[in-house]
Amino acid sequence: MQRLAVEVTVLLIICVLVVVVPTIAADTYISTASIFELGVSARTVGLGEAFIGVADDEAAVFYNPAGLPSLSKTKFSSLYTRPFGAYSYGAVGVSEHGWGGYLLVLDSDTLNERDLYGNVTGSFRYTSSGLLFGFGKRIDSKLSCGLQVKGYRLLSPTNASGLSVSPSILYRQGAYTTGIIWRNALSMETNYADGHTEPWIRDIAVGLSYQHENTTCCIDFTENLITRGEVACVRMGCEYSGCKPFVFRVGTNRDWSSLGFSFHWENLQLDFAYLIHYALADSYMISLSYQGTGSLMTELSKAAQQLSSIVRQAN
Repeated sequence: MQRLAVEVTVLLIICVLVVVVPTIAADTYISTASIFELGVSARTVGLGEAFIGVADDEAAVFYNPAGLPSLSKTKFSSLYTRPFGAYSYGAVGVSEHGWGGYLLVLDSDTLNERDLYGNVTGSFRYTSSGLLFGFGKRIDSKLSCGLQVKGYRLLSPTNASGLSVSPSILYRQGAYTTGIIWRNALSMETNYADGHTEPWIRDIAVGLSYQHENTTCCIDFTENLITRGEVACVRMGCEYSGCKPFVFRVGTNRDWSSLGFSFHWENLQLDFAYLIHYALADSYMISLSYQGTGSLMTELSKAAQQLSSIVRQAN
């Protein structure tokens, strides 16, 4: 009876999200807080960023924090990419059972400012940062819920800041998993130094995944797909882990297709993704992560002891 009640509850939540939320969703306006669309993991990018219904590693903080209760060990992660040789983007994060966080930084090269006639009138840089925290709680063996908090900060060429909150759920039934996140359900508009404000995009995203032995297939319906019926918003990916220590993956979405792999060595994991853009030059992403054997405080204590030992030897 309890199992039936849980499944009915999940069904009702999905119906509410699909039917009610689109009626109050934002339009297709693109927010300057798009730093949160760049990803935090080469693994997820290799899957076409179809990860809402997977959410089984530290990137769940970014895509669906309801997956965080499935993590059993502390993990430190980092990512760096320099697309088109025009800007640098990086992310560092930490996660463990039930929670995690990321710091994102986007910085352009020096850009020329031009007048209406194309004459150079000056120069500027574009620098922004994002801070994410994710929290997850397991309801029972199949259902978990999560909450994501995002803070945005524009540092140059002007100042701006904003905040949003996104609830999510994850439901596992055998080899199938369904994830839903209501992105920016609650938010404080991005406020600029000159008094101008911009809203956050409010929408829902649904992810499905299927796992069979060494193969995982996943698909996400993102952005305004449910309200607008845009099939171009579909993201798909597939991963094969039967060639340890290597894992191979492929993905696609409306902007690019991707090929990627992971290499595991003891507690280290290297992820690489190559992006084949449809309209722009190809690019790549690299991420490196370390999985600890204890809690976050235990790992920090070990790191402090190792650093102290190195300092003593140097002296």
